[in-house]
Amino acid sequence: MWGKTWESAQATILVVNIKRVSSDGLTPTREWAAEVRKADGSTLRAKIDEPRWVTDFWPPDAGAVVAVEVEAKSGAVRFDMKDPQLSMKGREKAQKDAFNRALEDPTP
Repeated sequence: MWGKTWESAQATILVVNIKRVSSDGLTPTREWAAEVRKADGSTLRAKIDEPRWVTDFWPPDAGAVVAVEVEAKSGAVRFDMKDPQLSMKGREKAQKDAFNRALEDPTP
């Protein structure tokens, strides 16, 4: 079979490492160490590289639990870009919704 087979999984981010910073000092390139839980319950430790060619990406912090995909044959792990936590737009919407809920809730 041609191509790769990616399986959905969940990752807890353990550590974020800045691999390098652009020459102007404004753009870091990161990598993440994560504990990955596959659908069958097995776990593995993996390095996740920053996604390439993605314009709507919010980098997760240590402790975040996010959706990832694991390549069945190689064990490579990548972020699942359908996870709204990994989207700048999704994060902004979640913050706006939380703010609006706080205004509606009469209890502190």
